[in-house]
Amino acid sequence: MEVENEASCSPSRASGGSREYKVVMLGAGGVGKSAMTMQFISHQFPDYHDPTIEDAYKTQVRIDNEPAYLDILDTAGQAEFTAMREQYMRGGEGFIICYSVTDRQSFQEAAKFKELIFQVRHTYEIPLVLVGNKIDLDRFRQVSAKF
Repeated sequence: MEVENEASCSPSRASGGSREYKVVMLGAGGVGKSAMTMQFISHQFPDYHDPTIEDAYKTQVRIDNEPAYLDILDTAGQAEFTAMREQYMRGGEGFIICYSVTDRQSFQEAAKFKELIFQVRHTYEIPLVLVGNKIDLDRFRQVSAKF
């Protein structure tokens, strides 16, 4: 996995006083958003996964040595669900934009998500991580590591 970090989060507070971060997974269909989310939540990759429409997960983590909650919204990558993206972008406090290094088109689509977030939020000061996924499939790589 290749990661580029762009900003820091501005959290809300959960009922127990812990910080709560609303993170939205975005990217084209089939790039591995759900597999990455499931690996983070359960520490294992799923054997099989149906295409996602929308799944939400909540997990407790430590950030800056303090307990916090991550609300992770795993969104659909398929074009037929694009109408819901604006709502995700309004509600997210941070974004993980995924693409597959084996699919040049998914990389180009990932680049468009940052602009879509700006159009909805009217600022570039949004926490954002760009993730190049499927680097284990190097023989099928279409996106250079030097992008």
